[in-house]
Amino acid sequence: MYAASFLSLKENIINNDLCTSCSLCVAACPKELLSMSHDAVPLPLFQEHITAAADVCGDCRLCSDICPGYDTGTSESELRIFGRNRTEKERWVGIHQSVHQLAAIDPAIINKVAAGGAGTILAITALEEKLVDAMIVVGRDEASPWIPKAYITDSIEKVIECAQSSYCITPNLELLKDPRYNKIGIIGMPCQIQGVNKLLNLKHCPEAASLAEKVVFTLELGCASSTSLEGTEHLITSILNVKLEDVAYMRYRDGEYPGKFVIRTKEGTEHALPFYRLVEEFKKYKTFRCLSCPDWWSGIADISIADGDPNIFDSSKTERNTKPTSTVMVRTQIGQRLIQHAQQRSYIELYPYYFENNLGLERKRQRYRSYVAAGHRVIPLPSGVDADYTQILSDDEVIRNGIGDEKAHQHK
Repeated sequence: MYAASFLSLKENIINNDLCTSCSLCVAACPKELLSMSHDAVPLPLFQEHITAAADVCGDCRLCSDICPGYDTGTSESELRIFGRNRTEKERWVGIHQSVHQLAAIDPAIINKVAAGGAGTILAITALEEKLVDAMIVVGRDEASPWIPKAYITDSIEKVIECAQSSYCITPNLELLKDPRYNKIGIIGMPCQIQGVNKLLNLKHCPEAASLAEKVVFTLELGCASSTSLEGTEHLITSILNVKLEDVAYMRYRDGEYPGKFVIRTKEGTEHALPFYRLVEEFKKYKTFRCLSCPDWWSGIADISIADGDPNIFDSSKTERNTKPTSTVMVRTQIGQRLIQHAQQRSYIELYPYYFENNLGLERKRQRYRSYVAAGHRVIPLPSGVDADYTQILSDDEVIRNGIGDEKAHQHK
């Protein structure tokens, strides 16, 4: 007999620092027994005394079955979505139909977003085409703007308001259970998209079906690793010497591309840091699950999105002017349909693109290899077979070498 679902989740995932903080388990619990903590790294909590879990959960294993913390479920998800698994060559980019550089045309959107605005304009398109009732996005907490907050919204204005990168761990999938909406689009991190697809793999399960049927499409953002809230608070209080309670406005990528970390105080004073400084400082505030993550893109979203600049760290450090664009990798028919709708509405500029690598992906690839080689901790399962490699570079070496800078920036 299996251990109670939450006890299994606690023992195998939470206690091994493998929780992604996606909050999907909170949304999926049939008895609504879970919630997320409000710590710098949010974790699922059992709302009754933990000793009651065995009796309360019974034979239910749903929260463990959909968790992407250790088993990302990619192989099963790929067979459902594509009818095959990725090849060794596709290990880090996944199966796809096409790759483009994309830029939103509306200046009002470009001025709000971090790069080309792919996630924002595709979310707007989906709402206007009535493909979805609502989108799950991440913005800022209104009372405490340095804290990220997930929203489920049918408002285009709210989508635009949330049109910024958020380099901070943010539970968002618990919003799937919102009873107001039946057709939902999701913008999320690779681990979150893996969890959603594990849920979709269980559509035959009555406890999972009602939630799974809400998901219309997923957009994922390339992620070298997310950061705990302490990282953002460190930038504000220790680097910029501003008290948190004085912050009235904050953005990670504000202003002219590639953007700066900007805060404004309630008195109207502005403080800023170049983007590359975030990369340097955030290294100290990563979770083990983020650092040991086996994916930069999950490869199982309908569309995968990344910054169009293959080496944004270098662009920020050298203050190189680059046109703000997004790299979009289209994987499914609904993904292709979203792109076509945006084109038909003249919302986007779209260019063919050849993608091989970029700095964020290379950092993730080398970091995962180092955890595999170390072999002394439980780490997440890989999404495919890695090609042979003869050396492992440190994060600093990858950044210094600028891997991905030229090859990835060539159009076909």
